[in-house]
Amino acid sequence: MDEDMDNATRKLIEYVLTKLETESVAERVKLYRILADFLPSEEASARLRQYSKELQRIDFEFQRIKSLFFLTNKNEKS
Repeated sequence: MDEDMDNATRKLIEYVLTKLETESVAERVKLYRILADFLPSEEASARLRQYSKELQRIDFEFQRIKSLFFLTNKNEKS
């Protein structure tokens, strides 16, 4: 890859990562995994895949906490 392509690829990846911040967590996880396949660096790909797994795990835990809160809150009102 020539230097201009490196710079263009880096800018495109930065742009996509920034835009993905506005997506839902589930969509981000899916798209991070897809993006990881296109990254020119295997290290960066592996890190992005790991990040997507961690993000998915954190979202799962958050949803569990949220559901516990709503169950507790609902029981207190009864």
